Order: sequence, then C-alpha cells, then structure tokens
Amino acid sequence: MRVFIGLGSNLGDSEQNLKKAIQRIHHAYPIIAQSSIFLTKAQYIEDQPDFYNQVVEIYSEDDPQTLLAFLRDLESLMGRQRTIKYGPRLIDLDIIFFGDLIVASETLQIPHPLFAERDFVLRPLLQIAPDWLCPKSGQSIAALNKNLESLCLS
Repeated sequence: MRVFIGLGSNLGDSEQNLKKAIQRIHHAYPIIAQSSIFLTKAQYIEDQPDFYNQVVEIYSEDDPQTLLAFLRDLESLMGRQRTIKYGPRLIDLDIIFFGDLIVASETLQIPHPLFAERDFVLRPLLQIAPDWLCPKSGQSIAALNKNLESLCLS
C-alpha cells in the first residue's frame, strides 16, 4: 500500500530530526519518494519557532494501526513529549494517506482530517505526488493546493 507520512519539527536541530526520522522509517519500510524540506510558520499557536516540514511516501504491508504504533514509538524514541496540542515539538509524524483507505476511529483518521488546509502538507505532497487523489474528495493534490492558494488570496 502506498502511504504518505507528514513530518514536522521545530525544536533542536529540526533538519537533522527529520533526517533521523526518515532513516528510521526507512529501516522498517521502503521509501518510494521524499519531498524537499519546507520551512513554514507555525499555525494555530503562532508564538513558537518556525517548523521544518517534509512528506515521505512509503510502501507498507502493515495495517494503519500498526503503522501508527510504529510512528508513535519512533516519536517517543526520538524524545517527543506530548504536552501542548499544536505546540513545539522535536518530531511529529502523521499518516496523511494510506492508499485509498478511509479510516475514522478514536485513535486514527485517514486521510488526515486537516491536510487540505495545511500548506506545510500540501506543498511537499505537490512536489512528490501532484496527481494523487484524495479518497474522500476525489480531488488531486494539485487541485487541492490550487484551492488553498485561492483561499489565501481571498
């Protein structure tokens, strides 16, 4: 299954944090593609350092909950402490898409519920998968990015 994972960091050496996370992901799952690193302003809580963001595409034969557990364990291993929602973090790993699955549980929502309003997710996705179709809306990443750009210009 093709899976897209969003990575973010705004504490410590953020670029190095992303690289370490990708290396550890690669030990468990084949990486198909990875975007450039994007520097973006913090959203939701703006009084914090800028974020370094990236998206990787992997191949997984695991189910979504198993992958989520792996990513949460990796965050903990790297020193992430969950304190303030949307606050500063050493590393953040989110499943954006898991093939064409739609998952709605207490612990996991796929597609990620906020991905289409986040420039820091859409821009990296646009770089590696512009024609990927969101299983909920049927819209491509390129179209969703265009929608977000038009909202920002309004």
